[in-house]
Amino acid sequence: MTGLRKDDYMESLAIIIGHSINGIILGLAIITIAGFAYVVMNISKLQNTIDEKHKKNRSTEFTPGGIKKTPDAYTWEETLEYKEEFNKTQLLYSTFGQLVPIFPLLGILGTVAGLIQQLDNIEQMREALALSMSTTFWGLIAAIVLKFADAILVSKTVNKMELYFDNFEQNYQMARDKHMLDTKE
Repeated sequence: MTGLRKDDYMESLAIIIGHSINGIILGLAIITIAGFAYVVMNISKLQNTIDEKHKKNRSTEFTPGGIKKTPDAYTWEETLEYKEEFNKTQLLYSTFGQLVPIFPLLGILGTVAGLIQQLDNIEQMREALALSMSTTFWGLIAAIVLKFADAILVSKTVNKMELYFDNFEQNYQMARDKHMLDTKE
């Protein structure tokens, strides 16, 4: 390290740490956005598959008493396959959702690392503070944007599908219980 004083070395290290953390924040944000997009696309695809099956298995009869639609003709096994696929997607959603709180923490880590490097020189601390605060800024921005996207799109999609499966399971159980009562009589 010829020609570099301790202060220069510390300043360079603070700059490297700050830029590295900003890069990590950007990379994780891209991965999280891609993960959320994958979850939404996967659930939409599953919903479309189920809807198409509904259309094929549902018929309409015109009777003297009015229009009669046949109930959805799903088997429990088919629904379990759909539910298993949904559960895999929901696991990915949970994983990507857990990344969101990491962003502000990374930002604060960058700020603290930059400030620690510069504590011995107040004049250089201004420059380090500017870079260090950028890590906090970008970490908070990423967390806010991703949490907002999660709240209005991704979790709404996941919750809608959870309700669909809950409703199906309730209807299936009622039909099964009715069938069991009818068979006993």
